[in-house]
Amino acid sequence: MLAPLAARLSKHLAFVSCIATTGGGLAILVILAPTVFSGRELTHFLGHWAPFSGQELGDTFGADPFGLAFALAVAAIGLLLLIFSLSSLLDLGRRELGAYACLSQLLIAALIGSGLTADLVNLFVWFEVAALASYGLTGFFLERPLALEAAFKILVLTNLASFAVFIGAAIIYSDHGALNFGQIEQALHGHTRDADLVALGILLAGFATKAGVIPFHGWLADAHTAAPGPVSALFSGLMVNLGVVAIVRLSLQIFDSHTADPVLGLLTVLGAISAVVGAVLALAQDDLKRVLAYDTISQMGVLLVGFATHEAAGISGATYHLLNHAIFKSLLFLCAGAIVHATGLDKLSEMGGLARRMPLIAAGFVVGAASIAGVPPLNGYVSLGLIHETLFSHDRAAYVAIVVAQIVTVAALARATYLAFFRRRTQRLPDLTPLHPGMITALVGLGAGCVGFGIFPYEVLRHIVEPAAGGLLASNAYAAGVLSAGAHLPIPAVNYAYFSARDFLTALGTLAAGLALAAWYVRVPEPRPITWLRALHTGSVNDYASYLTAGGIVTVAVLVIR
Repeated sequence: MLAPLAARLSKHLAFVSCIATTGGGLAILVILAPTVFSGRELTHFLGHWAPFSGQELGDTFGADPFGLAFALAVAAIGLLLLIFSLSSLLDLGRRELGAYACLSQLLIAALIGSGLTADLVNLFVWFEVAALASYGLTGFFLERPLALEAAFKILVLTNLASFAVFIGAAIIYSDHGALNFGQIEQALHGHTRDADLVALGILLAGFATKAGVIPFHGWLADAHTAAPGPVSALFSGLMVNLGVVAIVRLSLQIFDSHTADPVLGLLTVLGAISAVVGAVLALAQDDLKRVLAYDTISQMGVLLVGFATHEAAGISGATYHLLNHAIFKSLLFLCAGAIVHATGLDKLSEMGGLARRMPLIAAGFVVGAASIAGVPPLNGYVSLGLIHETLFSHDRAAYVAIVVAQIVTVAALARATYLAFFRRRTQRLPDLTPLHPGMITALVGLGAGCVGFGIFPYEVLRHIVEPAAGGLLASNAYAAGVLSAGAHLPIPAVNYAYFSARDFLTALGTLAAGLALAAWYVRVPEPRPITWLRALHTGSVNDYASYLTAGGIVTVAVLVIR
């Protein structure tokens, strides 16, 4: 609310207003963190409408370790993205800058709220707030037809998703008279019916659309490509995680008691398909931001597979990777946005030789790509290692799929890095606009996050990730906490060996195989199966809506027929 008003007086005042308010929100979460990550769940009933005889009539907020970890990541990374974007967009008019700052903060607020709410309809409200902000940010530069087209697609597909979420919540409420997560969990305990499974399937389809999971992913690449670089970072690094957080809540904390096997099996299949197909599509793109967008689809698949293991180590690895993805994907999109802003180039075939002209951007992109590739000592090595170890012990088929996806991911990012930064360029680049101090601050901060989360894994595990995994595995304790003044959640001990021979060899093997695949792919014509796969992505909102609808029907059918 302050940003548009402050911008009418001064663009710099709007900048200060955004940083102060977002930083204030981050500070509040940081103050809560020691209590919550010690295993205590904090609960607040809006208007002090506390439950009576186990029935909750008002909205409930519950800060458990998993939700607070997500909220902290959104607030911290969102602050850096605001610093970057407002520094790079100071040439906008006052009205436009105020609107951009307002929409960006609205999206950040919605994501924080989605991580902390413990009410199904309130989660729908935050979903809608995030959607509203995303429409405006996607089509922010109205003079670009591509931006308006992408905004229309995200409007149509996200509205279908939000309608599904609302209908799913309505079915549960009509069946059990409950919207509080804990009250729903207790109502479903031993009483899950077909109507509940239909509601779950509809809810999963709606939130899978926000996460960009295949086949619900049609909007993602177009929206990420059309939006400004910092907005793409907000979408890919933070907003899509709302869908994953909601899916994890539903699958592990609300419906866990009697539907675990079909739900987790469904998530494993959807995750494996998204991981492999998303990586293949990323390898086939010429637009730099589309490479990163399709890689986001792949990473969402990896997260679903990790959470679906329902093991402390696998869930810890997936939680770790959720935080890592927010860091390294935001870094990569900021680098891509800086390239487009400075050169006007967006296609890899037109780039080359940027490492010499843009060394900081090149270094940031290499760090982000190496983090996703799982190169030690960067952060992706730890989270992927935990996921791989759990899958190797419990689901070899999923393990093979995730390793294949990792190889193709390495190839896609290595190809993009080479073509953009290290390929010899014959034509002279135009004079480049120097980076503003705020832009440098954000890039350095995110790069430091990739390094810090990689070289201090045990601190992250012990103080953030393990408490989050404990809350997800202890659904009964979580449910009791959000129906009372809070609860103490168990904290599992996850055994992780940083210098595990298997993890190191897997990282080395996927890196070597991915680099070899990238070297081969830049020299050959596009394979026909990839051409067919690309042909399914027509850009038509009708086709994407059809994929979403078909995916929703299959999801419901799998759960009901189980």
